[in-house]
Amino acid sequence: MKTIGTLAVLLGAAFLGVGAASATEVFRAHYEIRVASQGTDNTIRSTFETRPGERFTLDLPPNVVAMAVRRLNAENYELQVTVTPTKADKDRGKITFSHTYQGILGRPLELRNSSDGVNVDGAISVVVLNR
Repeated sequence: MKTIGTLAVLLGAAFLGVGAASATEVFRAHYEIRVASQGTDNTIRSTFETRPGERFTLDLPPNVVAMAVRRLNAENYELQVTVTPTKADKDRGKITFSHTYQGILGRPLELRNSSDGVNVDGAISVVVLNR
């Protein structure tokens, strides 16, 4: 009985350790993204660093682009890309674009999707900095 209790404590500690490790991860993403909507066509190429699930935003008038990275398992991640019109356009009932992509850490991921007059394309490569 004591062995089972010790095993349970060790497993619990291991799961907490895994949770703490992922909470301290820092992702670095190199990207080029193009957003075309409402007669505009904006392209930006840059890098950002973020923690899992935190939103990184880009101001590309008349839109705001937000991206969030979340680790799925081992080398796989999920990238949520959202394009929201500026406040004035949002108040006029403009629709938000949202799409989730899945990629492999360290490999280029192609972004290409359209919805409600918003076209997003480009590429992103995500790595973990503090392994």
